[in-house]
Amino acid sequence: MIVGYARVSTKDQKLKVQVDLLKEAGCERIYSDVASGVRQDRSGLNEMIGQLRKGDTVITYKNDRIFRSLKNMIDLIDLFNEKGVHFKSLSEPEFDTTSANGKFLLQIFAAVAEFERNLIRERTKTGLDSARKRNKLLGRPKGASEATKEKYQFAKHLYENKSIPIQEACKKAGISKSTFYRVEQSLKTLG
Repeated sequence: MIVGYARVSTKDQKLKVQVDLLKEAGCERIYSDVASGVRQDRSGLNEMIGQLRKGDTVITYKNDRIFRSLKNMIDLIDLFNEKGVHFKSLSEPEFDTTSANGKFLLQIFAAVAEFERNLIRERTKTGLDSARKRNKLLGRPKGASEATKEKYQFAKHLYENKSIPIQEACKKAGISKSTFYRVEQSLKTLG
């Protein structure tokens, strides 16, 4: 089956042009979303992925309609490959996994994405090693900040002296109830 995927970012934009082009390309079923491309929870895309079967072809008007990033493209193409599904882009004909050239191009992108991930991992490791050598404390700071402790004290004052319910006292102090109790517990442990 040939399926299409169309997406626009806002309700002001119209899907009609993409849908018409996908129909002209022979799509038997078209899935769509009105959502930002950076969102992971696109219901139309998720439904389409769930319905795909071996031998299907996914067509989109343009790559940025379906992929959020290079990594996302690689992940989706890998998923399509696992399912035995082909992918084509109408406006970027070089993205066509039914051809040897298209598969080769996507393998290059996958290699570039892996190289980028390895560089990031390497830089992170180097930065952490350097920080350790300088005896820099790594990770999340232990305990509550002074500002949070002051907010805790204010909320406690409102609760104990003004008979304000704890939820409302925390809200007025600008901290969550869970933070209030976490600070209270840490102060008891220290005291």
